[in-house]
Amino acid sequence: MVQVSRRQFSVGALLGATMLSGCWQSSEVAGAAGAKNLLLIIIDDLNDWVTALGDHPQVKTPHIDALAASGTVFTNAHAQAPICGPSRASLFSGLYPAQTGIYGQIKDADLGPAVAAASPTLLLPQYLRSHGFYAAGRGKVSHQGGQDGMFDEYHPRSEKNGDYGPKPEKRIKWDSDKTHTDWGAYPDTDAEMIDHITATWGAEFLQRDHTQPFMLALGFVRPHVPWYVPQRWLDKFPLDEIEMPKVRANDLGDVPQAARDLAAVPQMPTLEWAMENKEWRPIMQAYLASIAFVDHCVGMVMESLSASGRADDTLVCLASDNGYHLGEKQRFAKMSLWERSTRVPLMFAGPGIRPQVITDPVGLIDIYPTAIDILDLPANAENAGRSLAAVLTQGRALPVEPQVSVYGEGNYAVIDPDHRYIRYADGSEELYDLHKDPNEWVNLADDQSLSPVKDRLRTYIPANPRADVMTAP
Repeated sequence: MVQVSRRQFSVGALLGATMLSGCWQSSEVAGAAGAKNLLLIIIDDLNDWVTALGDHPQVKTPHIDALAASGTVFTNAHAQAPICGPSRASLFSGLYPAQTGIYGQIKDADLGPAVAAASPTLLLPQYLRSHGFYAAGRGKVSHQGGQDGMFDEYHPRSEKNGDYGPKPEKRIKWDSDKTHTDWGAYPDTDAEMIDHITATWGAEFLQRDHTQPFMLALGFVRPHVPWYVPQRWLDKFPLDEIEMPKVRANDLGDVPQAARDLAAVPQMPTLEWAMENKEWRPIMQAYLASIAFVDHCVGMVMESLSASGRADDTLVCLASDNGYHLGEKQRFAKMSLWERSTRVPLMFAGPGIRPQVITDPVGLIDIYPTAIDILDLPANAENAGRSLAAVLTQGRALPVEPQVSVYGEGNYAVIDPDHRYIRYADGSEELYDLHKDPNEWVNLADDQSLSPVKDRLRTYIPANPRADVMTAP
């Protein structure tokens, strides 16, 4: 089960990151004391470039690296939807979008009723509260933050700064009222950033005297657009030194029209525009700088956990809600069924969690059952995912289970260790060999010799998915 990934992931390099000072490390006596608390860190739009996954050589994430090195990293983890609302709804409900009918963005006030219509399950924080936990959260936890009744204590994003601010009075590069997309140096200090405020509060929470087990959920918004960070973070990535993603000029030439229509984001910059206006490198710089900044915020929290004396009884889970294209497939966006949109960082650390790298496919759907299993709570029979606890604590192999991601009603991607199969609502298809073609440049759906592969993966697409609750009468 412990393997080298298809991207030649360097386990040794990652394990070396445990030597970083000031960052949390697991107990020397694994399993001597079980986890009693849960620290859940969700990072918005963080794609698979992080150093722990080894997919971009210039990413600077020393704190995430140290966390990863102290526990288990899943290098083939996927969001159940490549967009914030349904991905987080799935994570917190433990249900697939096809069960809830949540395929698009959903208001927090609608989340509970939508889930309740499909299942009697409790959302993860509510489940923990029902077993004596104190649940607290801050920042972008569910899509808009945290619905009423989800937490004992929840602090939304600052009204002063808006959802993804702070923002300048006038946009810096991309002037569109249909997207938050923009990039550049703003504001002057870290302390003005929403994520710094969230990290500061999270660090203070960990220093409290806790008389009951707790769940602390922190939602960081960077690297979600706008890619605004103070200048010092941009300075870490000189423009002329940035390594650009590999792209193919006619990459969409062999995909069906349904793929192009579904992935169209006219409100965002195109790769052609970015290249003609010499903005591709500045966009890359801003995204990399945003990652470095949010890693700093993660470090603030992890250092506080270490100083609190609770590192040896706290399970830590860090994940992103979806990936993001930075020029690949000619686009700057999430919201597609290709790998850059669905593949996400996922890692667990804490008492008894083994330092290891797992390349078998898993999903964010597995976080809920895994967390309550490790916290020694009764299983929730409504969970659609599976517990990974045996992998995390005992190194046991689980049967390989393909992951399913959905974007919009009727459009599915099925990912196993070797292939990605995509079927759109109109029946058109894509198929990629992930070993020979990791960039997903060659659509093999018409190769008759691969029909058995398509037939096998197609069986994982839900036969009777629920209709979209946002459009149903």
